[in-house]
Amino acid sequence: MRQKAFTLVEVIITIVILGILSAGTFVSLKHLYIKVAKSKAMSDLSSDAQIVVDQISSLLYDRVPSSTIGYKNDGTFETIYNLNLSFSVIEWIGIASEAQKAGYYSGFVDLNKSDKNTKTISSPDINVTALSNVMANKFNATSSDLALVFAGAFDDGNLALSNDFNSSFGWHGNLHKKIEDIASISGNTITFATTPDEIYEKYYLVDTAYAIARGADIDLNATCIKDLNKSDSNTLFLFYNYRPWKGKTFCADPNGSNQDGNVTVLTYNAKGFQASLLNDSLRFSLTLQKHIRGSDNNVTISKQKVVF
Repeated sequence: MRQKAFTLVEVIITIVILGILSAGTFVSLKHLYIKVAKSKAMSDLSSDAQIVVDQISSLLYDRVPSSTIGYKNDGTFETIYNLNLSFSVIEWIGIASEAQKAGYYSGFVDLNKSDKNTKTISSPDINVTALSNVMANKFNATSSDLALVFAGAFDDGNLALSNDFNSSFGWHGNLHKKIEDIASISGNTITFATTPDEIYEKYYLVDTAYAIARGADIDLNATCIKDLNKSDSNTLFLFYNYRPWKGKTFCADPNGSNQDGNVTVLTYNAKGFQASLLNDSLRFSLTLQKHIRGSDNNVTISKQKVVF
């Protein structure tokens, strides 16, 4: 009995059909993979961005009002009140908030017991030992690294609009006329190194400056950056433990000298970071972007937050 067999034409047609089906299946699987990968990247970026903006807003909340500046890698800086998009780094003076919240200093002055001529103020409830412990644990520093800023007109932003702003906080080699160097703290008495211009009833103890910048806007060859590894132009950094009133700047500053302090990575994939003023409140935005392999498009997430 004669057996039926496939002809060569039938075999070829079958192979072609299977090839078409396989190609279609591959394309469908590729699209499915890209869709899942984009969805996961969107979720991850959104979560990362939210965590970072919350961290930044927490730090900015405990800033000296009006001390925030924009800085760019040609060495120029400007008060937050006059920023434009060319200033890609933001910096501010941080208040020793942990110590104040713990009750280690009050932030208020007894004007009746203070004397500008003797360069002293009296402030209730100062715990020098506890202040020293906080500085040691926070920065591996001492209470001698603290300085004092009288509130004065800072709270309504008048200083930022003055012609003398550049000489107020010591930014990038300038004078620090509004930051008082502390010579000693004994009991409830704070003694200054020089005679203050005025004594006000409210003050801030300041312990560090902070800077936030992308790798594209700093010196990526700085030692503190190289020690981190895996850092590139889209890495967002937080710099801390440096003190402009002592003539220092952040450790990866591409300009000047006296770089100092520490750095940590806030996030990777940071395509943009900007800060501006909104109705006298600080607004900043963070944009994260990630490339999906096999896709022509990137996944992009932007988060904004306002800090009062």
